[in-house]
Amino acid sequence: MAASPALWAVFGDVMLCLGAGLLLAAVRDAAGLVLRGALCCFVLDCLAFAAAAFVLCGFAASASASGIARWYMAAGMALGAAGWYAAVSRALHAALRGAAAGTTRLLGRIFSAPLRRIAAQNAKRQQIRAEKKSKKTKNVLQKDSRILYN
Repeated sequence: MAASPALWAVFGDVMLCLGAGLLLAAVRDAAGLVLRGALCCFVLDCLAFAAAAFVLCGFAASASASGIARWYMAAGMALGAAGWYAAVSRALHAALRGAAAGTTRLLGRIFSAPLRRIAAQNAKRQQIRAEKKSKKTKNVLQKDSRILYN
């Protein structure tokens, strides 16, 4: 059994794992925004769990004070992920919804005015054509110069 590391080393490990949990939750959340659906969410959750295990074991083997994975490292990653979803994710999603709605309104204003103008011009042309058609009456009688008398 390995000796326990000093308290400052444990605190450093927990802080690094907290940051890793935040980062993994952010990547999972961004992928969830892009990919929708129950199956995609299940696959993303499985990938996020595998990535968390990989990052935790890699961190424990390379940079931790004890050299092995400990329970407080996993707890730090879980707290980091929970912190992302509790504090950052809701505000970020609300801001993205607001930005999407604002962008949609802006694009609607930019493109709707020329489209309305074009539609009005087309309607005016059709009205003029209809008036010209109604004004044109076909002369069924012959011209005076061509009238032939029997």
